[in-house]
Amino acid sequence: MRFLTLILILFNLSFGQDFLTEFQKKLSEIKAFESEFTQKTYQAGFKNPDIFTGELKVSKPLTIKLDYTKPYKQTIFMTKEKIILYNPQENQALITSPQNSLLITDVITIFVDNKPINKVFNIKSQQENKNYVILELIPKNGNDIKSLELTIEKNTLKLQKISAVDLDGNRIEVEFKNFKYYNTPLSLDFKLPKNVEIIRQ
Repeated sequence: MRFLTLILILFNLSFGQDFLTEFQKKLSEIKAFESEFTQKTYQAGFKNPDIFTGELKVSKPLTIKLDYTKPYKQTIFMTKEKIILYNPQENQALITSPQNSLLITDVITIFVDNKPINKVFNIKSQQENKNYVILELIPKNGNDIKSLELTIEKNTLKLQKISAVDLDGNRIEVEFKNFKYYNTPLSLDFKLPKNVEIIRQ
């Protein structure tokens, strides 16, 4: 029985590795993606999450734009050179280095970075049903992300959900809606209003 269980585990991990390779191939072929999303942020030590909704646009080379709409408007714009966090209600913007990235940008960067996911993460477990494959990943070496769980549609290889935990125990869950891949880059830019207060960090 133990031998059979071991065989099943090895088979599942082998399938998971093959599926992750297929997903990585898809990511290498596309130039951009966008989606509506709902984000739940769990701070370490707190049970109830903060819930946000908005729209995500990502284009290669590394350009990420998160437009939050609820419970309040906010924009996060990231390139290889900088991160801008803009709060229109306070008419204030923080401009900082990508080294000071947030957990959400750390996670999204994984899908447009030059490093293949299967080279950075090992598969800890995998589950599947008729429509989706759920992969639980752990980093091979040091990483700001402690664990990463991906829910991916089998047929389209579109992201359905991401769950990530950082080294401090903070966790985010991001569910996607109307997810779209593109074969050409998106034209993404973000310009701050002239009268905004800018804080540099």
